[in-house]
Amino acid sequence: MTDYNVHIPQIIKEKIKQQAHIIALDKPNVALDWYDMVFNKIFSLYTMPKRCPEAPENLFTLYTTRHLLIGDYRILFRIIEARVLILDFKGGREKKPS
Repeated sequence: MTDYNVHIPQIIKEKIKQQAHIIALDKPNVALDWYDMVFNKIFSLYTMPKRCPEAPENLFTLYTTRHLLIGDYRILFRIIEARVLILDFKGGREKKPS
């Protein structure tokens, strides 16, 4: 079984952090747990990232885009050899392409 290197660009880390701040406005005690859970789920992609389905955005790219579902949120990523590159973090209110 291959272990994959998971790369999260700084801009994606910031998007996740911003969402945690929004959650903290209503539920401060939940926000930190949510933040940790999201990163734990992302880093779980180091093994078997192909377990995640292809994303609807796959229709609009020249490469295979997959998504990791985390509640109402989605992590878009692609696999390049032994590397998982996180492409985007989508909130539940952002529409999937149709």
